[in-house]
Amino acid sequence: MWVTLDFEASGLSLVSYPIEVGYVLPSGDSHSFLIDPSTASGHWHHWDNEAETRIHGISRERLFSEGISVLEVCQHLNQTLAPFEHVLCDSQWDLFWMGRLYKACYMRPSFTLMEVNQWLKKHSDLDRRDFSREMEALGPTPHRAEDDARQIRRALDSLLK
Repeated sequence: MWVTLDFEASGLSLVSYPIEVGYVLPSGDSHSFLIDPSTASGHWHHWDNEAETRIHGISRERLFSEGISVLEVCQHLNQTLAPFEHVLCDSQWDLFWMGRLYKACYMRPSFTLMEVNQWLKKHSDLDRRDFSREMEALGPTPHRAEDDARQIRRALDSLLK
């Protein structure tokens, strides 16, 4: 039983931070949260306007008005994802965002996040190329965390059938 998880971020740099997280459970149930950067300890100030306009379409103002606290996000993820042996993401950036998220509220995840390629190497004869081909075949997503997590799940379901 595995879960897929994805993050959207304020940009793609070492000073950026997660702004949305979404996941899909084995049942198909899914959820996502916008993350209020003002609730993070540390310096969550970097904003890449290019990422907002060309990738995820989420404004800083929306994060402040609709986002929930970093602590609430981490508590929810810990409670929901702890029972699952495998929580999978599709890039090293997601591992970085998760580390940044939990560090911002002085918590540790109750689950282990693993990049799909590493998981495939351990559990199948498939690799990153197979996964990438399947993702491409499914077509683009709107670069929102829940949609991307669902796309990762579809690709894996298709590969592993």
